[in-house]
Amino acid sequence: MDVSYLLDSLNDKQREAVAASRTNMLVLAGAGSGKTRVLVHRIAWLQSVENCSPYSIMAVTFTNKAAAEMRERLAALIPSGTRGMWVCTFHAMCVRMLREDGAALNLKPNFSILDSDDVLSLLKDCGGTTDAAVARQWQWQISLWKNQGLNAATALAQTSGDEGHRSAAMVMQRYEERLLAYQSVDFDDLIGLPLKLLQNHTDVRAKWQQPLAYVLV
Repeated sequence: MDVSYLLDSLNDKQREAVAASRTNMLVLAGAGSGKTRVLVHRIAWLQSVENCSPYSIMAVTFTNKAAAEMRERLAALIPSGTRGMWVCTFHAMCVRMLREDGAALNLKPNFSILDSDDVLSLLKDCGGTTDAAVARQWQWQISLWKNQGLNAATALAQTSGDEGHRSAAMVMQRYEERLLAYQSVDFDDLIGLPLKLLQNHTDVRAKWQQPLAYVLV
């Protein structure tokens, strides 16, 4: 089978990455070095040369624009395009996981996603203030804690007498309660909650691990 079309337009290092036999691989590359091209050609290689099922492939990127570009390039390179595989953003991947398995975290499939303004409004209510600047400080701090994997209880335990942090942790506690009651999540939850699913629920983890042999980021 002639697969030269997958390699001819690439430089030596790009060819090495596309045709690598290793299953776990880190490629370090700077801006404009052809990362998207390598990723797309790698996916085409997996299907055309290694006969991998498209259902075993996930390609994840950061922006909707980048994901759309990957889908377009794959459609031009593979007759079947992206049919059967995941080509999406991190947030889209996580939303799908939560829609399907969020019940393990007491989240219904039709949960809503709050934008930044929604979050700010809810935090004002939770903290009993109309001061947007104060609520914004809480928003930044709560986001930081969530990205560190902390919830209100663990954040409160780490405040070490800092009154500002203690106040933010108390607001976070009420905020968490409201989110659950309203069946809502914020953008930090879209990353943090699927992580909790995979870490704490072996059945859910097995469900998502089993079909995906190739995860390309």
